[in-house]
Amino acid sequence: MKIKLILFAVFFGFVISSCKDYQLEPKGILGEPELFGTAFGVKKYFTGIYFKLPIEDFIYYANGSGVDPLNGYRSGNSNSWQAYKNSLDQMCGQTYGWNVEMRSQGWGYWPYDNIRLVNVFINNFPNYKDKYDVATYNSLMGEARFLRAFFYEGMAKRYGGVPIVTEVQDPINGTPEVLNVPRAKEVDTWKFIHDDLQFAIDNMSAKSESGRANKYVAAALMSRSMLYAGRVAKYTQYLGFGTEASVQGGFAGIDPSKANEFFQYAYDAGKVVEQGPYSLYTKNYPDKATNFANLFLDLSSSETIFLKDYDGQTYGHCYDALMLPNPDFSSFVGVEAQPTLNVMQLFDFPALTDAQGKPVRFTNRSDIKNAMEPRLKGTCYFDGDVVRGKTFSIQRGIYAKFAGPASDAQFGSNNAPVNAVSNRILGNLGQQYKGITITGNHGMFSGRSAENNAYMGGFIRKYIDPTISAAQATVNKSSQPWIVFRLGEIYLNTAEAAYELSKSAEALDYIEKIRVRAGCLVTRPALDQSTSSTYGYPIEKSLQFIRDERGRELYVENQYWWDIRLWRIADQVLNQYYPHAMSCYYLFDEGKYIYLDEVNRDNRSISAQKRAAYEPIPQGEINKNKNLLPQNPLY
Repeated sequence: MKIKLILFAVFFGFVISSCKDYQLEPKGILGEPELFGTAFGVKKYFTGIYFKLPIEDFIYYANGSGVDPLNGYRSGNSNSWQAYKNSLDQMCGQTYGWNVEMRSQGWGYWPYDNIRLVNVFINNFPNYKDKYDVATYNSLMGEARFLRAFFYEGMAKRYGGVPIVTEVQDPINGTPEVLNVPRAKEVDTWKFIHDDLQFAIDNMSAKSESGRANKYVAAALMSRSMLYAGRVAKYTQYLGFGTEASVQGGFAGIDPSKANEFFQYAYDAGKVVEQGPYSLYTKNYPDKATNFANLFLDLSSSETIFLKDYDGQTYGHCYDALMLPNPDFSSFVGVEAQPTLNVMQLFDFPALTDAQGKPVRFTNRSDIKNAMEPRLKGTCYFDGDVVRGKTFSIQRGIYAKFAGPASDAQFGSNNAPVNAVSNRILGNLGQQYKGITITGNHGMFSGRSAENNAYMGGFIRKYIDPTISAAQATVNKSSQPWIVFRLGEIYLNTAEAAYELSKSAEALDYIEKIRVRAGCLVTRPALDQSTSSTYGYPIEKSLQFIRDERGRELYVENQYWWDIRLWRIADQVLNQYYPHAMSCYYLFDEGKYIYLDEVNRDNRSISAQKRAAYEPIPQGEINKNKNLLPQNPLY
């Protein structure tokens, strides 16, 4: 069964151990016996911890100064709708908006307060063992170990080695020698995560009530986190950090000889998930585009393993308000993030130019969708699509004539002769040229208002709820849950791990399953073990294809940023990376439409430095504990 993470308004203004330390007996607050002595009490205790898990969802804001205690895992920005301006997908160029910013240094995620709450339970729950049958007791202890592993995974993928704390510290009476726990080596940090998750898998129930993890959820986290660790072990060596003190000490990086051990853990975890009651979502076949879109909206989806839930009332998000333009599709400020042409062309995509390099002519703007992969049409909205009773019109402008090759447009440069104002006519909403509307209602206005109109030539469809009205698409009123783990990702994780373990045929079996569901023209790529060094190290082309498949299947699921960081290629992929737009023009003299590849209108690029592979240990924590040194590479 799939699990939904229900967000209750339960907050703990106390820590059980501190009540014991200070001998406080606050009135009206449940104490340890009431919480740990009954299954219902444990549920209440865990609820607040689930709420703080490092889940990078609709409200995750990758730029800021801390964690807002009222909004779970995100930075300290009071305007939750601004999360989209600094999401992980914006930072890595998967989407483009008006406020793109590279913040590879993060914002100091350091959840030891939450880890303390878990450790209180793990340390003290054995005192109540006689109140439970063996299976229930073991499952609850396994659940606690899953929660702790989740917090450590959030740190390990950022910092590498971090302090491993398993006991409940006494901040008042503890000595510096006890309190100032040193950084563990990175290999030991990932092994600690593995051990917690293995305990959880071995002890948790295969079923759980809504809002709780089970053994398959723990296995899904194991699949993801151990794949990350395998990448760190295999590819960190190519960054050239060998002289850095943190690398020499083993705090950043893992000996490459350990890579296969972690890939095997990821592979094995994927097999555990496959034993569960999950299958790829195919409910809306044969319409594979609608099927893929509905995968993210259907609460009964057979693919979903774990959800973070929203109710749209006391706890909502702004996705519908901020992914589509107003007033036709939303009732807030408009579009914060849009798909880039760079990403669109990873999918099966129509040719924009013919054999002579000239722009392909289309009779209707919507004809651009005819040769698109169904999965892409289920991921993005394009010209002619209808939602909330309105039709997308994303035309940018008019050419009086365009006889030459697409290269004449010089990627949209105003300096190109063909783009002279007498030939390329751009306009604002409602303006016309000789009786023809210049720019579509959702097109690239020449005098755009803030972020409300198109930048890229398409809009995000994944996670959009088409059943609500534009008036309902407003601030903090969306209720779609965020899918934390789904079987599609686990297949991709297992495929990558299998390939790294020289199980290439099996790896491509998993990729084929994903591509059949996607409706791809080629469902099983041919095995190609020739290598390239595009990213500074040798990689077989079939492995590159598996990596690219993640970009297609998991688009705008906030995973690509971690993929390129942990493959250690962020500085290569984001090296003066210019997001491109697909701009539609009407040819006045021909009565046809063309689509041109243009650099984003701001002429803005994104770059990541090599040090983006790691975030720095927060300086405020170093000020309190010098045992956290040495700092991570290049900081």
